[in-house]
Amino acid sequence: MECERATTLLSGLIDSALGPISRLRVNHHVAGCGACAARLEELRAMQAALRTKLPYHRAPPGLAARIGAALPREEPPPVIAGTRPHRWLRMPAFSLAGTGLAGAVAGVALTVAVTGGQSDQTTDVINSHIRSMQAQHLTDVQTSDQHTVKPWLSARLDVSPPVRDLKDDGFPLIGGRLDYIDGHPAAAVVYQRAKHVINLFAWASPGPNEPFREQTRQGFNVVTWRQDGIRYYAVSDVEADQLAQFAKLVAR
Repeated sequence: MECERATTLLSGLIDSALGPISRLRVNHHVAGCGACAARLEELRAMQAALRTKLPYHRAPPGLAARIGAALPREEPPPVIAGTRPHRWLRMPAFSLAGTGLAGAVAGVALTVAVTGGQSDQTTDVINSHIRSMQAQHLTDVQTSDQHTVKPWLSARLDVSPPVRDLKDDGFPLIGGRLDYIDGHPAAAVVYQRAKHVINLFAWASPGPNEPFREQTRQGFNVVTWRQDGIRYYAVSDVEADQLAQFAKLVAR
């Protein structure tokens, strides 16, 4: 297994999302590759850090019970004449309603419903922005030369994002890296504004152009838009008006 392929599977490894064969192959590769082993430790550190920073919202008391009570009762299949039903079909616990299992199922559904709104693309890009700084992995290719960063990213993605030289505008280029947003690869072009880092995420997104949309979440400012089949997200803790200026420079 090559390093590039192993890198795409490391997140699945720490999330226990790989099958036994893929898990074995990745572990075997990491055991003999110092670079991938270091990257795996970085991802584990990111995961631990994010668990302490992401917001969680407790559901109102009794909501899980009300969801459980609303679930339909599951009845055992009819017994065919002349046959004996299996013992497990005659057990009262087979009915979900009114049991602890119904509450557990409702609780899982409730957790998804309450936290699902946080698991959108904006949250993903903010999490990636945080990870890139906490794990000190801002760039895979560190250079201010746009003619080096752009081909490096284009060779690894199904899209060729613009990499602009914005030094004279106050946003010097730092480099770029390959990242993952919402389960698919994305370019991350990294810029700087004074002491602030700006991550510009970009990936293929067919559809009509969309205007700039600005928001603030988790203390970070975000600007997103779609242009010429590419979805862009600019994320930073820089002032909102400066990030908006940066986005306009990228899109010009």
